[in-house]
Amino acid sequence: MAKSILNLLMWHPEKKLSTCKITYIHRGSPYNLKTVPGSKIKKIEKGFLVLKEDIQIPYHRIIKIECPDNLIWKKCVSKSNI
Repeated sequence: MAKSILNLLMWHPEKKLSTCKITYIHRGSPYNLKTVPGSKIKKIEKGFLVLKEDIQIPYHRIIKIECPDNLIWKKCVSKSNI
């Protein structure tokens, strides 16, 4: 689902992926979460997205996609999963 949303944002005529934020599970970060701006996304691949630093984030780790005007998508996650 996250991949589909990111693709829609990338090609949407009124929204810009570069202005959105993506929050994902990142072990070792505070609360095991990390947020990156959409402007850092280099490519959207089949099983993961690639950041400009060549960091690969699997889609199953993405838990939230936000744009300036609203929350676009949020994964239902229990605390035990983070």
